[in-house]
Amino acid sequence: MLSTESQPRLTRRRPLTRRRVTLAAASAALAAPACALPGQRSGEQPPASAEVVKVTFFSRTAEEEAFTKRVDAFHEKHPRIRLDYQALAGNYLEVIRTHAAAGTLADVIYNQNLLFEALAVGGSLQPIDKLVQRDKLNLKQWYESGTGALRLDGKLFGLPARGQVGYCFLFFNRDAFARAGIREPHDAWTLDDLVTAAEKLTVHDGSRFGYNTQWGNFQHTLAAFRRFGGDLLSPDGKRCVADSPQALQAVQWHWDLWHRKEVMPAKAFANADFGNGSVAMAGQMLAGARSGLRDAVKDGFKWSMVAMPKGPTGKFGAELSVAPVALNSKTRVLDEGWQVLQWFTDRESGVALGLQTRGSNTPGMRHDVYCDERLLNDPAYPREMLERVCKTMDQYAGTVTYSVAANFRQAEVDQVVVKHTNAFRENRTAPSAPALRVMAAEVQAILDQPR
Repeated sequence: MLSTESQPRLTRRRPLTRRRVTLAAASAALAAPACALPGQRSGEQPPASAEVVKVTFFSRTAEEEAFTKRVDAFHEKHPRIRLDYQALAGNYLEVIRTHAAAGTLADVIYNQNLLFEALAVGGSLQPIDKLVQRDKLNLKQWYESGTGALRLDGKLFGLPARGQVGYCFLFFNRDAFARAGIREPHDAWTLDDLVTAAEKLTVHDGSRFGYNTQWGNFQHTLAAFRRFGGDLLSPDGKRCVADSPQALQAVQWHWDLWHRKEVMPAKAFANADFGNGSVAMAGQMLAGARSGLRDAVKDGFKWSMVAMPKGPTGKFGAELSVAPVALNSKTRVLDEGWQVLQWFTDRESGVALGLQTRGSNTPGMRHDVYCDERLLNDPAYPREMLERVCKTMDQYAGTVTYSVAANFRQAEVDQVVVKHTNAFRENRTAPSAPALRVMAAEVQAILDQPR
């Protein structure tokens, strides 16, 4: 599972809002192609007169650093395919949906979590089952929960480029704990331990809060409810179960930290608040957020990360995120696009994503990536932090379920969840069974609508 292959460290450069990488194909005399052209058998030398085939590829800017590097490597391996790569700035969900509506999607598309379902059922994405069967591709290279999440109506609509057990990590300021004489968070920590530490670390003049958390959207709420034994949706995605006693307990716990104990600021979490020391612990975080936190902290203090404490009944609170690379259903370069799709979901692309110096550090969703020695030895972070990410993924990737509205009206569900959860944080609504019943009823009204 571990690799000794060397990987040069990616260098920092000024972020770009839009990046187009277009490389000319190399001469056939310089490198033999590793992919088959249409009508050609795999591994067969193409004719000298074979034309260069252009393939377009979209991703977010959050993948730009790693994917730009992998484009260069792709052309060395596949000289007869010219890859036109664009990292699209802005709200990626909206940008991709706009391209889909206009018929201008790329041949190959990186799909942000919870984006691909609507594209697939809307006819914009190509099922890849026949390609997988034709090439005898081993799907066990990826975590089974990742490929399972990409099956809709019995068809597979992509391969995981990234994926994680999410919103389940706790970052903490080691220097603040040392100055307060408090033992650092550890793997056996409880929620009571977290609250006790937050109270000791809080300075009630507003200069420092002991804790803050990711809160508000569908995924944040899913992780929070699950930590207390609840959930947002039924396993089939057809019923909202946000009005359970366990969900109420989760909301009450957070509300107490905001408005009764006052150890958590009643505002959205920002990396800068952790970086400047005004928040000592950042909870319910993505492991991939570490690059943003590192940029915010700089050399201000020592910091590390553990998994969030389990809930009062021993439940691990998390959600499963899967970001696939998929094929445009209207692509005219299916075989070449398939080569691109496989390239950007392979082990080397997964490791490159994990080693980015900006954007997200979420690796490829593969068994051979999360615990790759190149990631574990990333000099930007303590090895103990990266080992915890590896351990958490291997332990929980098969048990944390992927949750999405059965009718794929995810954006509408998210709007309702954000409206109600933010009302609790801002103290416009107090936690109560009736308040959660209202939230559940509004979500259910969306779930009852057709696809």
